[in-house]
Amino acid sequence: MNMKNILAILGSVVAVFMLMPAAWGDGGIALSSHNFAGTAGGGATSGLCTYCHTPHSAASQSLLWNRALVTTTYSWTDPQTTGGTNYPTFAGDTYKGISSKCLSCHDGSVSVGLVGHWNAGSNVDFGNGPVTGVFLIASGGSLDGNHPVAMPFPYLNAANTYNGSTNGAEAVLSGWQNPVDPDIRLFNDDGLGNISAGAAIGQTGIECTSCHDVHNGPAATGDFLLRGDLGGEADYICTKCHDK
Repeated sequence: MNMKNILAILGSVVAVFMLMPAAWGDGGIALSSHNFAGTAGGGATSGLCTYCHTPHSAASQSLLWNRALVTTTYSWTDPQTTGGTNYPTFAGDTYKGISSKCLSCHDGSVSVGLVGHWNAGSNVDFGNGPVTGVFLIASGGSLDGNHPVAMPFPYLNAANTYNGSTNGAEAVLSGWQNPVDPDIRLFNDDGLGNISAGAAIGQTGIECTSCHDVHNGPAATGDFLLRGDLGGEADYICTKCHDK
């Protein structure tokens, strides 16, 4: 085999390995589907963090959020789970759980490129268009067909209250196991609407980032940035919470 053919083969192998980390997960935002760096208009270049965070003029002090929180109210058609836990509604612009921030992109109502502050300008739109396809999860505010978020989690196999909802009387509380961070991330609600990271007795719940690592950290797997695997391996994400 001549040197030209060898170099061509090596080039193909390198190209494949350059593409693979994004599918594997891990490796930070740069190797994830949340990497929008360099897509700014006007010949300027935005950074990895611009689309969600800003050091100045943030829309919210929480996470220095750089996107307008939409006024949509998110809800499910079904009033309760089979265990009798009420599906609570939550407003995208006032709910303090992280899911409202995720949905400021993933409800498909606002362009991904519309940020609150960039390069000393306000309401700058980089023109990416709204989220579509498999990543659109709450069109029109409907969360039907999606795993519950902003919901109580039966932490320590007891009823918990979160976002105004309490685990129902028919819920089989022994059917859950307490996940270990960072595999699954739990949150707590102080009853006044203030939500923070970490489980707390009687007031624990789940959010979008309970199962997804939006920063594509060491716990993330695959293009969906899950904190576990989709298949039936030991790291299967569903059985990290559901004791089945």
